[in-house]
Amino acid sequence: MNDYSKVYSHSKLDLFKKCKKQFHFNYLDPVIAPIKKQFCKPRDYKTKGSAVHGAITLFYYLPKRKRNFEGLKQCLKEAWFSELDIYRQAPLGLLGGFRDIEHEREAYGDALRQLQNFLEIEEKMKPALFYNPVKTIRQSFEDYERMIQPIHKKLFISGKFDRIDELKNGNLRIVDFKTGKSKTGIEQLELYKLLAEMNFGRKVDEVSYHYLNDGKIKSYDVANVDIKDIKNKILDKIDVIQKNKVFNTTRTRLCDHCDFQEICPAHGGSYDGEIGEKVIQML
Repeated sequence: MNDYSKVYSHSKLDLFKKCKKQFHFNYLDPVIAPIKKQFCKPRDYKTKGSAVHGAITLFYYLPKRKRNFEGLKQCLKEAWFSELDIYRQAPLGLLGGFRDIEHEREAYGDALRQLQNFLEIEEKMKPALFYNPVKTIRQSFEDYERMIQPIHKKLFISGKFDRIDELKNGNLRIVDFKTGKSKTGIEQLELYKLLAEMNFGRKVDEVSYHYLNDGKIKSYDVANVDIKDIKNKILDKIDVIQKNKVFNTTRTRLCDHCDFQEICPAHGGSYDGEIGEKVIQML
């Protein structure tokens, strides 16, 4: 797959809904989009969330006798890295979005707490593992790339599954781990149902969010949801994006977490679509 501009994930669709200007910078701007990683800023919550996800992935590669909290702690140690420097050893400091060592220790302790919640859920559910992401968590684009599926003509969908379980009837359950406090709608899991059925040729009966911050589970019965309906909803969203001509900023509290705030016109940025001196100085 060479042209990823035609590939849509839930996060890509959701970003357009949240802020069209940020979407444009990420995916369409001819100058910024190809170098968007150079605008990436470390965030403590992203470092922690990625580490928790990575630790859970590594957990399932452990021998069953080592799948305990001690094993999880070792997995977290291996998964604690910065997306800006994947080989940097802890403590990460500013590269991980942390103000100081105490801030990082607090985040690390909270990650351990969330992993304890994960383990308690795991021990209750005793899932039959069907799919786990690749072990190379520092360079895991392969998970996304190998799941790409055509949805209509030259349009594609993809995503990264956190875990897929096999149910007793042979069908599947998709599990998505959430490390934040906010709850999430079903749209992401519907796309995952479609994506999983296209990739694995197995019916998905159930989709679940595991909220590791409070140890709660939110499950949806999707056995009777028609994947044609899911596909049509996704295509409708893509159609709106492709017809859109004006990419204005939507100002919300999320602006403070946007990597492009310094060049966004709504926040005093002067970038106008051409390679100006200000942009060059940032790179």
